Amino acid sequence: MKWVLQSPINPSNPQQLLEVLLFNRNLDTTSQRQEFLHPTHPNQITPQDVNIDPKELQKAVDLIHQAKKEKWRVVVFGDYDCDGICGTTVLWETLYSMGINAIPLIPEREKHGYGLSNKALDDILNQPEDQLPQLLITVDNGVVAYDAFVRLQQANIKTILTDHHQVDRRGDTDYPSTTAVVHTTKLCGTTVAWMLARALDFKKAESMLDLCAIATIADQVPLFNANRSFAKHGITAIRDSTRVGLNLLIEYAGLDKAKIDTYAINYGIAPRINAMGRIGDPKDALRLLCSTKEEKVRAFAQSVQSTNLDRQSLTTSMIDEALRHKDTWIDEHIIVVHSDAFHEGVIGLVAGKLMEMFAKPAIVIARGAKSAKGSARSVPGVNITNLLRQLKHELLDVGGHPMAAGFSVANDNVANFATLLRRLGKKSIDPSLLVKSLQVECEIAGKVVDRATIESLQALEPYGSGNVVPVFMVRDLRMTQQSIVGKDQRHRKLVLQREDGIVLQAMWFGGVSHEIESLLNAPIEIAVTLQFNEWNGKKSVQVVVKGIKETYSNLDPR
Repeated sequence: MKWVLQSPINPSNPQQLLEVLLFNRNLDTTSQRQEFLHPTHPNQITPQDVNIDPKELQKAVDLIHQAKKEKWRVVVFGDYDCDGICGTTVLWETLYSMGINAIPLIPEREKHGYGLSNKALDDILNQPEDQLPQLLITVDNGVVAYDAFVRLQQANIKTILTDHHQVDRRGDTDYPSTTAVVHTTKLCGTTVAWMLARALDFKKAESMLDLCAIATIADQVPLFNANRSFAKHGITAIRDSTRVGLNLLIEYAGLDKAKIDTYAINYGIAPRINAMGRIGDPKDALRLLCSTKEEKVRAFAQSVQSTNLDRQSLTTSMIDEALRHKDTWIDEHIIVVHSDAFHEGVIGLVAGKLMEMFAKPAIVIARGAKSAKGSARSVPGVNITNLLRQLKHELLDVGGHPMAAGFSVANDNVANFATLLRRLGKKSIDPSLLVKSLQVECEIAGKVVDRATIESLQALEPYGSGNVVPVFMVRDLRMTQQSIVGKDQRHRKLVLQREDGIVLQAMWFGGVSHEIESLLNAPIEIAVTLQFNEWNGKKSVQVVVKGIKETYSNLDPR
């Protein structure tokens, strides 16, 4: 693995180190740094700050007030991922608290497909006239649903589009034909919906920042500016949350509520919510977040927990299946793998894992009864949605972000599409972007690895997309002991000694796959993150190993 040193500076104290880290995050001015370290509360964020058109926002507000006055039936149409479910909860709870007759609707992945599809619309429109909605509001979807909005217009149903995905311009317009558009690519779907909710009921919106944090972190939007505000203040809201379902979710995930952070959300909370949209009933995840009666909520929480376990097992087997075909894509610039055995609900997870393992954009396609669904995950420097749109004539639909996308393709065109995509990858993806690398912030002396430094790093939290946990290179260390630990014996525990004699404890998760016995007592350079280890009420310095190299330049030439 290639280590990429982002700064040549070797800071000698915590303050200098913080300066380097802020510079590495392109925070050059005093105002940028102040906003990063002390984010504005979401209550103070204006629509203009996040590129939401205030006139369109006011149109949406006026239309919702009209719906209340005229007692319209309203459908809040969300998405089945964590962002869509949280956003649907935010907007539906707001409308419900206003006394509006609103129904939350989450499409089913296999039955309806993604977004405001024709199949989903059939279910909405094929009802008795006295049950049809007069207003439909999308959450976390809709920006590319041109045909669907035409059908809604023909049915005399008013519409509000709220979304954060990339537009797919048609003719001279960026958006489908809708009454109001609340759209920006600067936020996640939930926080776009929250901006509308805040314009409707300021106090109610403030109570839903817990959901904003979960969605912001789960959807991997860059944690700067407004997104950092939602994440930081939202994490505080999670720790103080009285939301019954969320608290049960935290309990079942085995998390300490008082210590919830981005890691806990990414690996404990969000996967459980996402699991329902992947292989279960996403409405149960919605009910879990909305319901207030503990007995009902506990049943939903148990369903979510069970489904997540099934999702984990299915994901593992599909990754194994994808790896069995490694020889067909290992030399390509883009990984494309497809199978009848793949479940479309977890292809995104498989694509993400393949991308991480091989440092290449990865596309996983599940062939279904009538068409195939594909999910893509990318590496920095490759806008996967734009890449796929170069072949949109081969696809039934496509949409997404620079780093992730989804699409559908005719079953009989999967093989041809895969061939064209590999050719396009070879032609347009620079091989230098496909080198597995470890981003190292800077080199630090062993003496800087101490409590004061770790405490100073807490100012950078919450970590996430664009603001990853800092990795440092330390040279002046010797590994004096090592042992294999963990239930499955996959990890290594190391004892490291600084040049001044201070001993550090280190963990290397997954480190058993690396042969390091020859490095015992040799001078090493090591890539690490820094953290506190708390045990029996005591707090000590611990480093987490990301890589080790022998420092040959320091060896005795004899």
